[in-house]
Amino acid sequence: MPPSPRALVIGIDGGTFDTVDPLIECGLLPHMAKLLRESASAATDCTWPAHTAPGWSTFVSASDPGGHGIYQFYDTQDPAYGARVTRSGDLGRSCAWDWLAAQEYSLGLINIPMSHPPADLPGYQVTWPLERTLKHCRPDSLLRELAAAKAHFQSDLATMFRGDMAYLEEAERNVTARVRSVRHLMTTRPTDVVMVVLTEADRVGHHYWHYGDPGHPGHRPAPEGSGWDVAMPRIYQAIDHAVGELLELVDEDTSVVLVSDHGLGTGRHGLSVHTLLEEAGLLATAPGEEPQDAAASWFAGNGRHVDFRRTSVYMPVPGSYGLNINVRGRQQRGTVAPRDRERVMDEVTGLLSGLTGPEGQQVFRAVRPREEAYPGPHTGRAPDLLLVPRDETVLPVPDLGGDVWRPSAQTGLHRYRGLWAHRSPRVRPGRLPGTVALTDTLPTLLTDLGAAWPSDIHGRPVTAVLDDGVRVPPSDPRVEATGTPATTIPAAASAAYAAEDAYTSDRLREMGYL
Repeated sequence: MPPSPRALVIGIDGGTFDTVDPLIECGLLPHMAKLLRESASAATDCTWPAHTAPGWSTFVSASDPGGHGIYQFYDTQDPAYGARVTRSGDLGRSCAWDWLAAQEYSLGLINIPMSHPPADLPGYQVTWPLERTLKHCRPDSLLRELAAAKAHFQSDLATMFRGDMAYLEEAERNVTARVRSVRHLMTTRPTDVVMVVLTEADRVGHHYWHYGDPGHPGHRPAPEGSGWDVAMPRIYQAIDHAVGELLELVDEDTSVVLVSDHGLGTGRHGLSVHTLLEEAGLLATAPGEEPQDAAASWFAGNGRHVDFRRTSVYMPVPGSYGLNINVRGRQQRGTVAPRDRERVMDEVTGLLSGLTGPEGQQVFRAVRPREEAYPGPHTGRAPDLLLVPRDETVLPVPDLGGDVWRPSAQTGLHRYRGLWAHRSPRVRPGRLPGTVALTDTLPTLLTDLGAAWPSDIHGRPVTAVLDDGVRVPPSDPRVEATGTPATTIPAAASAAYAAEDAYTSDRLREMGYL
């Protein structure tokens, strides 16, 4: 047997105790049940928005979005209203992989969102590209090696939901294939730390939730024999089997972390923010199927496109829960004088703060300026306003035309509460009351390993779960040297990836993200 890693991190995209705990009680997840019995665990406070891109970036950097600058799959402050894909080089600070590498740990990193392109790190990487490419691994020969070992790895973009409800069976196969790849890598290329993210629970939850939820407004009986009504139990059973296989590859001294980027729950309504803004006279549209100039594809639809020369406020990227003021001199077709930015922000805040949904529920808990929502060196990359939902069954969308309210395209939506569990000989098992911050989960692992981190992160170890003999490691000059954040996206990177990738947009649109 190859040596066991010192740490194994298993990510479940969209993982939530709201789903896991009832399935454990029914005896359907034996491996996760055993892991949780042996672990410290808690629900996590994740990022606003509860989204894959800022979620995993926050986990690996132990910093809030204002500290790392990732707010969505796309740049939310593109001055030309474009669709520039966010890449690993856009992470505006160092992360755990830099810190561990500086302390001479080797790394095996597999399918971690926002990790593409691969970095120069010791060990191996199979990244998570938001583009069609075969160059998503390091060393370059890794995909050929996996294929030769009958453990071929497909990128997450290639295996996303494509509108065909037969995807459930495909998702189960994808989990099996992912673990086959991980098993090969862990047994042939042992490293000190391994992390893999399984994304399929999120994908299935977005599109099958209504079949298993009789109270969902879109609920209808699943076709006989389809199994769609038990889609969530089925995909979690596949993940549970994967967890069991991975745990077989480590010994009792290995620290094991199970963590999610956000949770998942019922999605009921889509709120057309652009329609609402147009009715309020803050956004204008014009006839035409194509977006204006080189604007992103989501700025057109239903025979109209956003006319930025007559628009004061717009949603920059779907799923961002954000709004931008179309500021003159910052946006290419800006209409709002910088001195009027605050006034327009106040007007929008007033419009949305008291908004009620179809059942009379208050939609937003707060409309927060970015300086308040995202303090840090990367506040300027954030949308000007963050919409903090009170009703998480509502998804704000940038659709044009039609009614302000429409059924949510995704019948399962992200939730602010995620999950975390940590098993180690140095950790006391048990479910904590309340929640822990997602930013604190990685420093807890580093403390367990005796590894240092930079002083400028937001996260702190959850010392309540650590044995009395475990001490927070002292600062390490090698780690501090990696911690200087980059405050701007490199111009060369911005230019190279400015054009919208139709393949990427099509995949995300089929997933309901665009």
